[in-house]
Amino acid sequence: MKHDRRARRLLAIALSIALVLLSTACVDLGTFNADNDYADLYDSIGDVEGIYDGGSHRYDLKKSLFNARSVEKLDWEDDDYKVAYEEYVYIVIPFKSALKIESVALFMNSAVATDLEISAFYYAGSAVAPTIVKYKSSPDTEIVILDEVETLVDIVYDDPVKSDRIADAFCYAKSDWGSFMLEHFAQPGYMDGYLHTGNGGLLYLRIENNSGFNREMRSCSFNFNGLLIRAV
Repeated sequence: MKHDRRARRLLAIALSIALVLLSTACVDLGTFNADNDYADLYDSIGDVEGIYDGGSHRYDLKKSLFNARSVEKLDWEDDDYKVAYEEYVYIVIPFKSALKIESVALFMNSAVATDLEISAFYYAGSAVAPTIVKYKSSPDTEIVILDEVETLVDIVYDDPVKSDRIADAFCYAKSDWGSFMLEHFAQPGYMDGYLHTGNGGLLYLRIENNSGFNREMRSCSFNFNGLLIRAV
């Protein structure tokens, strides 16, 4: 187990170095390129949502997560666009067009260094996406009235199960930024390893450490930046 954790940390460090080296020139995002100042990227991705116990924040891709300052310095020009520290359970990336995505990478910053497990799930639209999220504070059971009798029943949450994830990764989040990359997607209906999106599609990234289904895992507050989406 210790060897696996060390290997994941080394991989995260290598990924961080690679992405920083890329940022010194122009980032290779496939069909999203710098020729038109990444206008196609901004037109294809909506506001990214971070869902946590108690609410959510929405972040404009260009102002908060992908611009010259965020990619080169992992910082923000204006505090109004800064990503807040929260125990995010889901990071939701909405799509506004049909895309074939090869990889998704993201940097994460945490004051307390923590190994985070990330699971990816794709939904064709909000109507089929999770609405009843299980947080660490969420109860497992509730009392309902059945035939005029109070009965203790299990609460049914609609978070997806791990076996339904289409990709997964680990991130060693730390104060000087860690990173992860999702690729080789196992999307139902496709065998090519790409994530195929449509207008209205949603990519849910669940941070397993903060999910109510994993109370034994160490929770972690973090913020994030440098979202890199490569389409082909």
